[in-house]
Amino acid sequence: MKTLVLLDAHALIHRAYHALPKFTSKNTGEPTGALYGLSTMLIKVIRELKPDYLVAAYDLPGPTFRHEAYSAYKATRKEADIELVAQLKRSHDVVAAFGIPDISAPGFEADDILGTIVEQVKNMRLPVGQGKLKIVIVSGDMDVLQLVDGDRVVVYTMRKGLEDIVIYDEKKVEERFGFGPKALIDYKGLRGDASDNIIGVPGVGEKTATDIIKNFGNIENLYTEIEKASFAKASEGKSGLLKERIIKLLLEHKKDAFFSKNLATIRRDAPIKFQMPEANFTLNKEELTKLFIELGFNSLVSRI
Repeated sequence: MKTLVLLDAHALIHRAYHALPKFTSKNTGEPTGALYGLSTMLIKVIRELKPDYLVAAYDLPGPTFRHEAYSAYKATRKEADIELVAQLKRSHDVVAAFGIPDISAPGFEADDILGTIVEQVKNMRLPVGQGKLKIVIVSGDMDVLQLVDGDRVVVYTMRKGLEDIVIYDEKKVEERFGFGPKALIDYKGLRGDASDNIIGVPGVGEKTATDIIKNFGNIENLYTEIEKASFAKASEGKSGLLKERIIKLLLEHKKDAFFSKNLATIRRDAPIKFQMPEANFTLNKEELTKLFIELGFNSLVSRI
């Protein structure tokens, strides 16, 4: 089996920036804490996952289709620090020095690029004798868990900092949330997501949203049931799981639920045409050593 590793580069840089102390390069004077964290993560990923193919997905500056649909999308987030922005830009040099191609599309987030790649390669045939393709998504953002598919598409992520790693396959997602990856967007449609300013259904908390998903499967099934005239009066069955107050909130905020689900859904139709790299991934040792020395990452040179 061949392994394609997809990097959520934008999320990894953010994770590294907030996990490590701020420090600067003695050689260039530029901030490098997040770049150092990204470099250590990439070395760890290459060593542990031994990818046959390795590709990075990036956000681009500017609004996305989600901002166009909902002007308040991510509006509660603070503006990125100047040092973080500088390292996001510089991270392209780090990724290139590793020998990793990167891909992005205007108006789409890195998550959407990852989802589109997963969609485009799921039925891709490898050359005879190479077997099937396993996809490992490396990200610090739990949103990508909705892309998990059995043990064929898994997510390699960090619980704390950069070292506490967990790999989510479908079984692991179910253990964590109580339902499968496909239902995560329905959960967000109900619960919302404060980090992205997705409102969900006001008054529906984590436990209620979880119980609803466990018993109804998705938002569509939920509303099919609760909009029946007999539902609220039923003395048995699923209606017993919902209090009258919750039913009222759900009915009042039906549009919010479906809109929030739509915002939370990773697109799989970004305007890219993904081609598998022609050659297996090979670490670009010479370029990487040169860049590490320039950035002052002397301790990482020996790890190459």
